[in-house]
Amino acid sequence: MNLLALLSAWRDWIALVLALLISATMMNSSSHPSAERFRGGISAILGVAAAPVMLIPRTVKVWGENAELRAENIRLLGERDNWRDAVLENIRLRRLLGFRDRPEFDYLAAEVIARNPALNLASLLLDKGTEDGVHVGQAVITAEGLAGVVHHAGKGSAVVQLATDRNFAASVRVERSRVDGILRWKQGETLRVDGVARNLDVKKGDRIVTSGLGGVIPGGIPVGLVTHVARSREELFLQVDVDPYVSFARLEEVFVVLPAAGEKQRGGAR
Repeated sequence: MNLLALLSAWRDWIALVLALLISATMMNSSSHPSAERFRGGISAILGVAAAPVMLIPRTVKVWGENAELRAENIRLLGERDNWRDAVLENIRLRRLLGFRDRPEFDYLAAEVIARNPALNLASLLLDKGTEDGVHVGQAVITAEGLAGVVHHAGKGSAVVQLATDRNFAASVRVERSRVDGILRWKQGETLRVDGVARNLDVKKGDRIVTSGLGGVIPGGIPVGLVTHVARSREELFLQVDVDPYVSFARLEEVFVVLPAAGEKQRGGAR
């Protein structure tokens, strides 16, 4: 019943299509000039109608090729980023070679996993702890220079007090003139050297390094360059500003300075 109802509803269209097919067949088999013109018109119409249809597989093919090219582009971008990271890491390690030539120390690489984890302390949280040989007071450096000291060490992590913390202090030295002082934070990422008598030799552009005095931080670690020296008759000490080598806001990985295995054994013997 459904089929009969469908045929009944579409009977007019079905009759029209059948009539057109019969007419087209008769015109196609006729040699009359008007039939020839009809066949030419039909061919032209079919050619125009077939053109978009022929474009479909080509378009699908182009889309597929574009998708493959996009995937290849993403893969190449990933490889480029990996190469860039490897080059930057190589540069950082090359800069660190000056420290690694010192046999009395080992250097433990650590990643920064959080910033300012401790309240009221400019600090970093590292992914290394006492299980890795990290202990309170050890120097933390980058390929550029001094970053800070270990403030707290847990089993699998450690908190580093940065040189930009208001309570940070380290013994430093003017590399050129061998003048000693105490490194402290001044403001922002600017440091200062305190305790330098006003008659001592300190100039703008002098290189500041750690002195090693006190036995906490090894000597010779680069700190920064002197950017300003102020002398006052009323003050006993110079005002010495230092621009640090380390960019504290961009720290992603650091090195904890550990005593070498031989030094640990000699320390235990004492």
